[in-house]
Amino acid sequence: MKRLAALFGLTVMLAFWANAEDISQSPEESVMEGIRAIQQVVDKYSAMPNGGDQNREAFMEEVAGVLEPLVGYTVIVSRIMGDTLEQATPQQRQRFLATFKRSLVNTYAGGLYNLGSFEVRLLNDQKTEDDTVRNTRVYLEVVSPQGQRYPMVQSLYYSQAAEGWRMQNVIFNGINLGVTFRTQFQQLLRENQGDLDATIAAWEGMTAQTFEEEEFIGEE
Repeated sequence: MKRLAALFGLTVMLAFWANAEDISQSPEESVMEGIRAIQQVVDKYSAMPNGGDQNREAFMEEVAGVLEPLVGYTVIVSRIMGDTLEQATPQQRQRFLATFKRSLVNTYAGGLYNLGSFEVRLLNDQKTEDDTVRNTRVYLEVVSPQGQRYPMVQSLYYSQAAEGWRMQNVIFNGINLGVTFRTQFQQLLRENQGDLDATIAAWEGMTAQTFEEEEFIGEE
C-alpha cells in the first residue's frame, strides 16, 4: 500500500475551459512540469544529512504547497461526498475539504520520500480523439527504482478561474482512486449511521494514524 501511495503521489501533477485556443500549456506539459516540481522536493529532503522525523512536517508542508495549484480538491471532494454534499453545512464542507487535503498529502508524502528515485514516462499514444474540454486524459508509465512498470491514466480538467490544469481523477495500475475514495467515504458514513460529523472525524483519525505510522528514511 505504501508503494501504491507513493506512486499515486506522482499523479497529482495535473488537470473546464471555454475556449481551448486560450490554453498556453498542454495537459502533457502541465503533468510533466508538476512531476519535476515534486521530484525537486523529494531530492531536496533526501539529500539532507539528518533527514527523518525532524524534517517530516517541513517536507509535507512543502509537498502540500506544490500540490495546491495542481489538484482540483473541491471537484474531487464533491464526487467523494456525492449526495451527502447537498446535506452538508458550509462548515462541514470546509472541514472535510481541509481534512481530505491533509490526508492526500499524508497518504503518499512519506511514501514518495522513501521511494526516492523514480521515473515517469509520457506515452506516445495519448488517444486524444475521446477527450473533451471537461475531461482530458494523459497516459503515462511509472517506473520504480527496481524497474517495475505501472500504467497510469490521469484525468484532468482546465480551471478557467485559475487558468491552469487540475487533476480530478487517476487510474493507477487498474485501480480507480476516485472510486476508492468515494467507497471509503460511504463505508465510514454507514458505520457512523449517516452522522457526517462523526464520518469526518473518523477520516481525520485515519489521517493522523497514517502520519504516525509512516516511516521516513533516516528515522531511528
